[in-house]
Amino acid sequence: MNYNIKGTALGVTDELRTYVERQLAHADKLLHDPAAHADIELVFDEMRDGPKFRAEFTLESQGKLYRASDWAVSLHEAIDVAGAELAAELRKAKGKRLQVLRRSATRVKEYLRGWRSRI
Repeated sequence: MNYNIKGTALGVTDELRTYVERQLAHADKLLHDPAAHADIELVFDEMRDGPKFRAEFTLESQGKLYRASDWAVSLHEAIDVAGAELAAELRKAKGKRLQVLRRSATRVKEYLRGWRSRI
């Protein structure tokens, strides 16, 4: 999986890069697509109620777009929550894909059973 990490108003250190790579490893297990591309944006913003961090994951695979974003008090917390959202979205898409496959396989099996009994 290819990825780009962009930091807005903060520097992307090696420690942050490895932390994001660990979160992407969970998504990569669910995807199994070497041609997938992920854009990760890490943002620091000074707000009225204090400083906030935002982590945004945008992943494109097989013509589909998956996106997860979250605000938090610490950057690691924002990365954790956004990574969990992305993994949940990928898990849901994988479940739908497998359900369609199972349903179509069942129809083919039922068709073949009916065809064999007619002979």
